[in-house]
Amino acid sequence: MKLKKLALTCAAAMLLVGTAAWADDIDFDCSLGTGELCTGTITKSGSNYSTNGISVYDDSGPYSNTVPFTLTFSTLTGKVSIDGTGKYAGQNLLGDIASWSVSNGQSSTDLSFVAVWPTLPPLVQTFLGSKTGLDSGLVITSSLVTPCKGGKAASGDVLITPTPEPASLALFGSGLLAIGGALRRKLRRK
Repeated sequence: MKLKKLALTCAAAMLLVGTAAWADDIDFDCSLGTGELCTGTITKSGSNYSTNGISVYDDSGPYSNTVPFTLTFSTLTGKVSIDGTGKYAGQNLLGDIASWSVSNGQSSTDLSFVAVWPTLPPLVQTFLGSKTGLDSGLVITSSLVTPCKGGKAASGDVLITPTPEPASLALFGSGLLAIGGALRRKLRRK
């Protein structure tokens, strides 16, 4: 009977961990429809890139996909933000750029970055099932970005995923250890 209770307790713990692992991602995109175009430009100063603001829309998250947010970043300061506008003013996602890379094509510049989002609004935390997030972002310009000329944003996408919580992983691991120990004792008794 005790073994059955232990197995049920461990199964419930793993179910809770599994539920947290199934949390959704939030995807901000600068053009959700064919008639919508990206706004904003990327400028280059030395080897650093920044933007004066690119309008992005929540494509798969807790916000309406008709109200724009403003994506701003600077590789010099290592900061990135997605700031709410209109009815979402104050809903600001603040992140730190962990790494970034630039690829210059014939007529465009592709800037990709990886960011850590330690400061997320409560609504986003609830949606992600995590207090923090990780992401990969990409902005493509319609013209080559040079120090003298900024490039107009042609495409932009930021996908924020929940950060795995160490407590959840520890709970999952301890549940597996408990099941293994119980099975080992049961097999020894036979």
